[in-house]
Amino acid sequence: MASHNPFVFFKRFLASPVAVGAVLPTSLATARIMAAPIDPRGTVLEMGSGTGSITQGILERIADPAQLACVEIDAELAREFRDNFPNVRLIVGDAENVLVESQPFNAIISGVPFTVMNPAKRERMFELIKRKLAPNGVFVAIQYSLSSKTELERNFRNVKVRFSPFNLPPAAIYVCREP
Repeated sequence: MASHNPFVFFKRFLASPVAVGAVLPTSLATARIMAAPIDPRGTVLEMGSGTGSITQGILERIADPAQLACVEIDAELAREFRDNFPNVRLIVGDAENVLVESQPFNAIISGVPFTVMNPAKRERMFELIKRKLAPNGVFVAIQYSLSSKTELERNFRNVKVRFSPFNLPPAAIYVCREP
């Protein structure tokens, strides 16, 4: 199991709270909740991988690490991610660009802080996510408020919200299907 240094994450949060979006990495218990809807044989895109705390839950769920592609925009978090998961494909850049250039995925898992994102960019991201989900695919996002719920319900016919009190702060997990 990878060792996640919460101080690296916290330092990056202090430097750029809007880009990082959380004070500490996601707990493994929460990561497992997020990974539960993934088809173990399917392809997965993880957006906003940070140091890899959600990645750990995904890797426990899927059959082969080659099924997973990860994206992180912050170079320092990406370095920590590579230390934790040297054999997992990581793209350092903006998840929006990766979505534009990618093939469809069976699951898209997001640690991206949508609530603080520019509304026009958030709308583009949700459109791209819908287009890049394979048939019967699932989009799972962690957020720290319910403010995204209405927007997600406009974009997906099936939106379920799970709460994870095993996270600091407690988190809402959106499981979205049927774009």
